[in-house]
Amino acid sequence: MLNFSKNILNNEGNVRTVFDVGCGVASFGGYLLSSDIIAMSLAPNDVHQNQIQFALKRGISASLGVLGTKRLLYPSRSFEFARCSRCRIDWLQRDGILLLELDRVLRPGSYFANSSPEAYAQDEDDLRIWRQMSA
Repeated sequence: MLNFSKNILNNEGNVRTVFDVGCGVASFGGYLLSSDIIAMSLAPNDVHQNQIQFALKRGISASLGVLGTKRLLYPSRSFEFARCSRCRIDWLQRDGILLLELDRVLRPGSYFANSSPEAYAQDEDDLRIWRQMSA
């Protein structure tokens, strides 16, 4: 878990753009707006259409997209930080094509935060993915 002193997010200007995969209603993007950080929130499939519409009505950048079928519409090296919270994506499927595409849109020296809820801490698929990505 990330902790910030006095609950204030201060990255000293190092992070300006965030790629939020599996964003739900893009609440993380909304949280970052007050820190002058722009988040592009990506929902993975059509079932999230209403959530994306809700985010857009709140003024948060969001879109639907399917990872791994086509190249993402963002230029290479567009983001300083990528986040996948509770999205349960197998980033290594199909020889790691999803992770390669994520690497393409991240700038050198960027960060990728992949997290899952405690309920999945002992899930075999999540553990397998974590072990492979950590190797």
